[in-house]
Amino acid sequence: MQKYLRFLLLLIALAPILGFSQENKTLLKGSVKSLKNDVSNILIINLNSKKSTITDSLGLFSIEVKLRDSLRFTAVQYLRKEIIITDRIFNENLLIINLIENVIDLNEVTVTPYNLTGNIDLDLERLAIKPDVTSSSLGLPNANLEKMTQSERLLLEADRGKYIRLKTIEDYGKIVEILGYATLTVVINTHKIMNRASGRTKSLEERLSRDENMAMEKEIIAKFSKKTISENLDISETSIDGFLTYCLSQKDFKDLSNTWNTTEVWEYLKMKSIEFKRTDSLKE
Repeated sequence: MQKYLRFLLLLIALAPILGFSQENKTLLKGSVKSLKNDVSNILIINLNSKKSTITDSLGLFSIEVKLRDSLRFTAVQYLRKEIIITDRIFNENLLIINLIENVIDLNEVTVTPYNLTGNIDLDLERLAIKPDVTSSSLGLPNANLEKMTQSERLLLEADRGKYIRLKTIEDYGKIVEILGYATLTVVINTHKIMNRASGRTKSLEERLSRDENMAMEKEIIAKFSKKTISENLDISETSIDGFLTYCLSQKDFKDLSNTWNTTEVWEYLKMKSIEFKRTDSLKE
């Protein structure tokens, strides 16, 4: 009987510890701060659980952690920082991180010609640079329209208009003035038909798609950097280009690229990294 009592007392004594060991996770809330740079879209990864999140426009974030977990904070514009979840951080359930700007030191900078000093305010006064005159500043029509790329212009030129249309008064010109009337005439867009038939339109569409993919790839690398992708998705840096090409070739990536949500893009890369590594291992 005494043995059972001792065992029961031991269980009662260990209950809080056992309960804590099973429920020692918490949703840690925090804030990333910087004196100069933007603190949005900073990648935060729990190196133990491999879970990740991204800061919002104010630098706020929340991520699930346990005691002794390690969190890594990475962004192109900041030096990488890692912290361990201590008892104090875990109990307070609050973490404030100050990141240091990633400054690239140059051995020597020459600011010539024009006898520049390197002080921007002073040099601007010396040069007496006037504000740029743009179509927007002049209030010109269509000034705010987005500039088309060369591929977009070529595709528009090759595939402009309908296949068939009715001839307009403008098409007749002075003939209407002379005759006083115009006959009903159908105009066939032979330029559009020939481009379609020859495959030129399809070729230009593929070129535009490649340009958009290249721009998206550059944007991803600028946001996360190859080193960050390599370290956190367990892909060698030499294979990052191939991995991004693999992602960009997926049909569902087009929908994702239209919204460009940083969190969704990172989660997509994580998901596709598993498929890529599996495909890559099969090739070996």
